[in-house]
Amino acid sequence: MARRRFVSRVLSGPAVVLSGLGVLLATSVLLGEPQKTPPSANEAAKTQTAESQADNEQPEENQRVTVPEARRQAKLLHDTYVATLHTVHRTYFDENSRDVIPARALESVFREIDHETGGQTRWIAVNTPAMNIDHKPKPGFEKDAARQLAKGDREFERIENGVYHRAGAVSLFAGCTKCHLSGIRPQQGVRSVAGLVISVPVKAE
Repeated sequence: MARRRFVSRVLSGPAVVLSGLGVLLATSVLLGEPQKTPPSANEAAKTQTAESQADNEQPEENQRVTVPEARRQAKLLHDTYVATLHTVHRTYFDENSRDVIPARALESVFREIDHETGGQTRWIAVNTPAMNIDHKPKPGFEKDAARQLAKGDREFERIENGVYHRAGAVSLFAGCTKCHLSGIRPQQGVRSVAGLVISVPVKAE
């Protein structure tokens, strides 16, 4: 019940969201996670199976909202996640240390919020190399969205199969491109962006 009240506040107040996520992520980065050894084949298989099951889970009917509400929630969550990402990256992250990368730490927050809302949230690569193979755009909406964001659009949306999908551009600043463009020639005159895809189950109209 307490968690549901927290999520309710998340979806109704940007100040509360930013404060809550900022504290959570800043604490994670400041304390740091111990570096883990690469997972075994069995552990990797279990993780992949769990993620596949999560992708196939159907949202409960009471988690569905109207399209306007889904659009509002997705925009609010996007702004909150990105503001938190840049603030923590700029203020707390030390690229020379072995701290958890802020974008990776935020994925734990995604899972918590998605569990409560029945939605799905994930990063996608747009016009820089994916730092994680899981961030490569999937066929369909994500590839279409990456194409539009690469052209300069700030957002791209679509409704299909009872789900509202929104992809928003995430600017990659100097601190980000040191890794994202490492080893290749920096893009000249092109704004480097990634994408944040937020999907929200909607009611039939």
